[in-house]
Amino acid sequence: MFRDGDTARVWQCGPRRLWDDVEAAFRWRAGHGRPDPSRFGLTVTAKGERVWLDDPADSWTV
Repeated sequence: MFRDGDTARVWQCGPRRLWDDVEAAFRWRAGHGRPDPSRFGLTVTAKGERVWLDDPADSWTV
């Protein structure tokens, strides 16, 4: 990433567009009130891992 004043330019390549993921995560966090790490949890079972915010019933896969 290169910065010029208030603007930045990002180049992406490869099979995954990582900067797009970073921006999506930033927007998600902002949209959920900027939760601090203490509000997150991780549930691990034989079926896999699930991450959650505030309530294990509302989780998503890692």
